[in-house]
Amino acid sequence: MITITIVPQTQAQIAAVTKLLQDYPASTEAQSQDQPSPPKTTPRVSSAKSSVASAPAAEPKLVTLETVRARLTDISQAGKKTEVSALIAEFGATKLTEVKSEDYAALMAKAEKL
Repeated sequence: MITITIVPQTQAQIAAVTKLLQDYPASTEAQSQDQPSPPKTTPRVSSAKSSVASAPAAEPKLVTLETVRARLTDISQAGKKTEVSALIAEFGATKLTEVKSEDYAALMAKAEKL
């Protein structure tokens, strides 16, 4: 006999567990009798709260050259070409490709204020 303890924290988790349990008999019946079943393993979690707390925070959005170029092009075409050139110069560059990739997020933030 196998004992499984499930401690859902949210309605979404409850719904997911319920769905899995409803589908369980159908998934086991679908397995062929002549095929060996895969080995059963169970993940070990010390506590449900620690697993929720250890979830990584939302990762910062990566800003690419293409994203910056598209936004600055839109701003330039809206009649602010001089402001865009000045903004690029603030980052020590004469053209966008000379701006350091680590400065893209700051450049985008300033561009949104134009």
